[in-house]
Order: sequence, then structure tokens, then C-alpha cells
Amino acid sequence: PGGSIPDLNWYETIAESLFRHGDITNPTGCLTAAREPGYPMLLAGMYLFTGPSYRAGQALNCVFGTLTVWLIFSLGRAVFEKRTAWLAAGIAAFYPQFLYYTSTLERETIQTFLLTLTAWLLVRGRQNGYADRSASWRPWAAAGLAAACCALTNSVFLPTGLALASVAWLIGRRKGRENRRWAAVYLTAFLCLYALWPLRNVRVFHRFIPGIAFGGGHLYLGILVPNNVAGTPGEAKFLENDPVNLEAKNLSEAERDIFFYRASFRFMREHPAKFALIAARSLAKLWRLYPYARSYAYNYRLIKWVGLLSDGWIIPMGFLGMLLAGRRFPETDYFYCIILTVSFTYMIFWSIVRYRLPMMPFVILFCAYAATRLLYRWGRVRIEQDEN
Repeated sequence: PGGSIPDLNWYETIAESLFRHGDITNPTGCLTAAREPGYPMLLAGMYLFTGPSYRAGQALNCVFGTLTVWLIFSLGRAVFEKRTAWLAAGIAAFYPQFLYYTSTLERETIQTFLLTLTAWLLVRGRQNGYADRSASWRPWAAAGLAAACCALTNSVFLPTGLALASVAWLIGRRKGRENRRWAAVYLTAFLCLYALWPLRNVRVFHRFIPGIAFGGGHLYLGILVPNNVAGTPGEAKFLENDPVNLEAKNLSEAERDIFFYRASFRFMREHPAKFALIAARSLAKLWRLYPYARSYAYNYRLIKWVGLLSDGWIIPMGFLGMLLAGRRFPETDYFYCIILTVSFTYMIFWSIVRYRLPMMPFVILFCAYAATRLLYRWGRVRIEQDEN
């Protein structure tokens, strides 16, 4: 009502800074690399036409959310079959977490779209690229650019973007085709676009920062604060009494990041078994069927039941779909790569439940595949019983 926009993790602050001054600055007005530039740049570009507007941001999210549903349908039809595609699109259209984050100026909706678009372009490149050799490089280059935009929106997807190049080549080997050239086109486009961000960081901070200047902080936070305490008032007690965190407060942003990385690696060397347990718990948290009890804007019991009535069956059915699909469909290697690499990255660093949203289109596709397989088998059994 007062004309201000609630700032969620600095994205709106950086967007207004870009819109008004052309700089990427934090809430104090200092140049920063603590947040990726992709989503703020998208908001700033929209502000050129609308001015800073929360409703415009929601409308933009609605567009990308709708496109994501269409991409899920298209992937389902291209990789599986039309019944799976329709079911997956229907699940995605009413998936509560997609609907909720569409209404917030957070990056979940856009990064979900970009990751799904990357997979769609890679599948299109493999299936259609050989028909016209003069144009076959285009979907691969577009996929590389989409993957770079995704990593520029969230640097967690940097390892995923690199790994997908290898998967593209391996899928070609499985199909008896040489995909090395097209994988190189994808990787070149990816690196050329993504390189602009670390080059900017070298120019501004005189340090090589490949992702964000808070990656070390995320890594150390995951080691220091237990999952059941993160996001509660108890988290502050761990931070206030920790000597590493206290010493880091006196350092610059870039120096603080390196300091946290060194402290984290030292902990890994000295306590490998304990870190392995922390990582395992972080992975379990990432794929929880409902969030921990917290002080939310809504009643926790409502959130819990919404989670159980959506993720409570979509995620188990999705994992079942992975088992049923196996390696039967070559293109699902892209889906496996995305789910495994993103999960592994969050397992090592720090995870909360909403971080899995960009992986959910692929889990939903596997869920729909499992459901159609089970319904088909059930239908065959019913027909055989009727015939007997």
C-alpha cells in the first residue's frame, strides 16, 4: 500500500538498482556479487516498461509458469507419449508450490522455466537436429544459452549446465550417432554467456568469483546449523557464538566468502564422517514430503497437509517412475542428470524444501509416466478378467 515492494533475498533491491543506476548493489548501496544477476536483470528490464511494480512481477511469473506447463506437456509427448504428457501438464498446472511461488517475487518460477526449457531444447536438438544439417546447431546453441541463463539465475545450476554437455554426447553414442560436435556447440554457447558474470566480478572485486560471493557462507551455514534449527530463532544462537562467523564479519564480501570456504574445507578434512552425515541429512531435507514446523505466514497444519496431498504422492510416484523408465528412453538421461546434479550440489551446500522446485517438472513427468503405466496394467488385468 505504501508503494514499496517486499524484498525477498535482495532480488528486488538489485532490480531497482539496475533500473535506476545500472549497478548491481546490495541493500546498503555497495557493489555486490552475493546474488546472481539473472532474475534481477529480468525484473529491471520489465521495470523499463512498468516501473517498479509487484503486480507486474506476478504477471511475468504467470507467463513463465504457463510456459513451463506447456514445456512439460511437450517433453512428455516427445519422450514418453501423449497420455503421460496430458497427465503431467495437469499435475503441473495445479501443483500448489508452483502456484504459490508464482505469486512471489522470488526466482523459483523463472529458474524452473529456464531449466525445463534447457531440457526441452536438448531433446529437440537430439530428435530434430539431424533432419536439416544446416540448422541442426541452432537448438544446441539455444540450449546452451538457456542453461547459462539458468546458471546466471542460480549458480547451483552451473555444475548441471556443464554436466549436460557430457550427457548430450553420451546420448548420441547410445543412439549410434556422433553428438560430439553438437555437445561442443552447446558447451561453447553456455560458457560464452556465463563467462560474462565471473569476468564482471574480476573487474569489480579483483577476484575470481564463479558463482556468488556467499557460496562459502551457504556451505558453512549448512555445516554449522542443524536442519531442524535452520530458519528458527535458534539459528541466531549458533551464528552469534561461532568464532568463525564472528571473525568473518570484519572481512569484505569477497574475503568473507573465501574465509568461509576455507573453514568448511577444514571441517571436511578433520571430520569427514560427520560431514557425510550432514550431507545425507541435507539431501533428506531437500526431498521431505512437507516442510519443518516453522513460523509461517499461514497455519502450519494447512501447509503440512497441502504438502502431503501434493508432494506426498507426486515425489514417491516420481521415484517409482524413474525405476520403471530405467534407461528405456534415451532422453530421460537429461532428466536424471538434472535431478542428480542439482540434488548433489544442494546436498553439499545447504538446502531447503523450496529449492527442489526447478527439479519438480521432471519428477512430475516421471510421476505421470508411472501413473499411466500402472493404469495401463490395471486396465489389462480388468480386460483379461472380463474375458475369462
